[in-house]
Amino acid sequence: MTLDAPAKVNFTLEVLGKRVDGYHALRSVVMPISLSDTVTMEPAGDISSDSPYPDDLCVKAARTLLACVPGGRDAPRRGVRISVVKRIPAGGGLGGGSADAAAVLRGLNSMWGLGLPPGALADIGAKVGSDVPALVLAQHHRAPVLMEGRGERVRLLLPGGGPAPGLCLVLANPGVFSSTPEVFSRSTPHLPEDPSILYNMSSALAGGDIGKVASALQNDLEAPAISLHPEIAGAKKALAEAGAAGVLMSGSGSTVFGLVPSEARGREIAALLEAKGLRAWSAVACPVV
Repeated sequence: MTLDAPAKVNFTLEVLGKRVDGYHALRSVVMPISLSDTVTMEPAGDISSDSPYPDDLCVKAARTLLACVPGGRDAPRRGVRISVVKRIPAGGGLGGGSADAAAVLRGLNSMWGLGLPPGALADIGAKVGSDVPALVLAQHHRAPVLMEGRGERVRLLLPGGGPAPGLCLVLANPGVFSSTPEVFSRSTPHLPEDPSILYNMSSALAGGDIGKVASALQNDLEAPAISLHPEIAGAKKALAEAGAAGVLMSGSGSTVFGLVPSEARGREIAALLEAKGLRAWSAVACPVV
């Protein structure tokens, strides 16, 4: 079985304090995009992957799902060999590892005939990683998701799913690895909570107004990430000068993104940025299968 694993960008990301469990309390509008990895799963005698990373979230996702299934630990035939073709940059704030893990949960749910609904898979995803529950829902529905808590509370942002079609983006990565713990250690909670941030983004997406969406973009982690990696500010400047609107960093960095009027214009801007030495991609939000 082969699935695509769409990345995400954070259209809003608010840091609302630190929880007693040590995690930061967040509220974020998570948008799936067309930049994706490809995850292939084949039946096997045990659970393994071709990942070079010791903290491989794909294997963790498979093992966690197996442990959550009644009788799962006693089902030796429920093994899987996982292979990933990577396109999403590591340490880029696009949820690459979490996107792959979400795809594994979705794929094994079908391969193993579990029949779990997306909400149940998202709950299991919370045991794998903070971004996984949102990406399970975002990938399944191809729609923006509201993520809260440390990431364990998720729901579709808008009634009926996604925004108006045609929301196009350009992404630019300056080639630096941004450490999520380091960025969070420099963040300042966005208190008191500002309800207008979520309201403005929800309204803008519901109306499909690119200008209003651009104005509503917000990321509390951008300033601390730039303090660690000034290259992020350079990527923002290059993207804005190329004509993208509402340029913002995604997640804890280092990728930045901006809105453009069309896919064609996005490809033009991406080519300009590549010529300047940045990794760049044209993408669309809420990609269809």
